[in-house]
Amino acid sequence: MPDTDRARLARISAKLTAARALPSLPPAFGVESHKFVLEPPVPEAAVTAFEERHEVTLPPAYRLFITELGGGGAGPGCELLSFAGACSDARCRPGHLAQPSPYLPGPRYPDDWEQRYEDPPAMDRIFLRGTLPIAFHGCTLYTRLVVTGPARGRLFNLDTDGLGPYVVEDADFLAWYERWLDEVMAGYDVGWFGERLPLDEPALIAALAGDPSPQRRTRAGESLLLSPVISEQARTAVADAMSTDGDPTVRAHLYQLLRWQHRDPRRTPAKAVADAIARHARSQTPPDIEALTALGMLTLADVLPALAGEDLERRRRAAYILARKLPRNDRERDVIEGAVRDLLDDPDPLVRTHAATAVREHALGGLNSLLRDRRRTEADPWTQDSLAWTLNGPYRDWWIDPAFTGADDPPF
Repeated sequence: MPDTDRARLARISAKLTAARALPSLPPAFGVESHKFVLEPPVPEAAVTAFEERHEVTLPPAYRLFITELGGGGAGPGCELLSFAGACSDARCRPGHLAQPSPYLPGPRYPDDWEQRYEDPPAMDRIFLRGTLPIAFHGCTLYTRLVVTGPARGRLFNLDTDGLGPYVVEDADFLAWYERWLDEVMAGYDVGWFGERLPLDEPALIAALAGDPSPQRRTRAGESLLLSPVISEQARTAVADAMSTDGDPTVRAHLYQLLRWQHRDPRRTPAKAVADAIARHARSQTPPDIEALTALGMLTLADVLPALAGEDLERRRRAAYILARKLPRNDRERDVIEGAVRDLLDDPDPLVRTHAATAVREHALGGLNSLLRDRRRTEADPWTQDSLAWTLNGPYRDWWIDPAFTGADDPPF
């Protein structure tokens, strides 16, 4: 094992000991429960048996931690999940860990990540293949470790009921864990640890101003506002980017972050700023519907051009936003129904999946007979799942289709 890993492990152990010796615990999420105490290390023989059973080798940084420091306990979220139960027979199907995870470092995956990268619901489904649950942050928020796949050894956060995976920027488990300790002791909000970029203020300001990735520029601005003490330089950098960044979505997210962060009405961005960002978003061709969604200013007229465009990824995002983000508007029902009818014939199965969801979310009962016809011919399993859920799911407006008898049961 490289000396650097041993040195990091010794440093983490010393920091845990120092934290336990404090006269009072830091007011960080989860600390009151675990009190910086780890479970006993996992015997080498138990880890080897686990690896043989699942036909994998655990990433070295995580393996070193659980065999020499502790198999669970003190850690991000509510606590570090116990290795003993992380991939029990009840949690992991045969072959679960040996299959490669598709998730890579970079921007957060879109909200429809499950339909893009995971198998549809079924009795034999393998969900989040190649990954091990590491931490639970409450509600549906988790951190998982990639055991198999191109991002092996990295960790990602996800909301299983919404936000897609985001591979955090820490290089491995030990870097992630030590950063958590450092941020707890420095007074950071570590409620969903890993979302903040692991950079100091000057580097964050530089990333906000010049990173080529719009998503990372946004995250740099958010990270600045998550500091325990926000300097005037940081506030100014975020406010400037909100007004000048070339990407409307970056500006929209920074506007909302500043609104949320500033409790003082005198420092809260004016509504006129949001209006200016919306004009900038609508000046794009087609309009930047991600920015308008973030601002809460999206209209059907903004979405329609992207729905009809040839750019597949724009069409997918527009179909998702139509189904999940655009408020229901009975006055526009006929226009929405016509757009959704066209999307149900789209050659892309993900677009068709979102179209079926839009029927449910916008109460388009006039399309239910068409959906039943599609169920007899649709080959894509995720689209089939959405069709069945729309026709039979609990969120459906039963009154809009009095002819429905419940004869079409979901195929699961």
